[in-house]
Amino acid sequence: MKQPTEILIHRDYGNDYLVEIKDSGNFRSLYFASSTLQGRMSLSSPHKLVLSYTQYMLLALLIHPHPGNILIIGIGSGSFVRFFHHHFPHCHIDAVDYSQHIINAARGYFHLPENSRITVHCKDGYQFLKNHEKSPYDLILVDAFNDQGMAPTIYSDQFFQLCANNLTRDGAVSCNIWSSNSKRLQEIRTLLAHHFTSQLCLPVPDRGNIITLSLHRKIPWSTICLKDKEFKKRSHQFSLNFKKMVRVAKKNNMTLPRRIVSFITSSGP
Repeated sequence: MKQPTEILIHRDYGNDYLVEIKDSGNFRSLYFASSTLQGRMSLSSPHKLVLSYTQYMLLALLIHPHPGNILIIGIGSGSFVRFFHHHFPHCHIDAVDYSQHIINAARGYFHLPENSRITVHCKDGYQFLKNHEKSPYDLILVDAFNDQGMAPTIYSDQFFQLCANNLTRDGAVSCNIWSSNSKRLQEIRTLLAHHFTSQLCLPVPDRGNIITLSLHRKIPWSTICLKDKEFKKRSHQFSLNFKKMVRVAKKNNMTLPRRIVSFITSSGP
């Protein structure tokens, strides 16, 4: 089937690299350096998460289903802000991005919501958390990239220490990590393991992204491995295929005997 032609609707330079916004059928996309996709929005359903890696980052909702305080590091096209604003209208969101250029693009082209419960900060994520003195967060979502890859001040030992210090006991830090350097990926996972009790690793199918979920407690498999009926309910509520995500989580983080037990106990009504 022929793909719709992409129509360029915005082109500019911000932070010394090219930023482009293009429409293709029902979708609007944000690109860095012409070809690096940074975000995508459904024009008909802006609150839905389109890119698979963003969906996998929200497996965190099975760990903390009712977040009241959320930190988003890396606004991009505003996907997470729109999602949480729609599904959790009473939560507080701090959305942080170091680039005013990107924030302006999210406001002007991607319906970035802003109200008394959403605070947008034009600041480096590390500096923001370093000076944060308010309530800890139930969810911290880290998706901070520039045209060169993962933002160096964010994917660092000092930043992950700050995440650990500012996370509630039952919360989760969900990180999107991507690099062609396998050694760098392992370094990041090692840093996270140093600051958190447990970690889930989710390679996103058919993409190079790896999602890590880091916790202050043991992995709560009993709340992650839902019954089929509950999977359907949650998936319909959020337009997310939680059952598929949990399958990936178990395959990459659970021993075979435990996976068999989990399958037996979760296959009921």
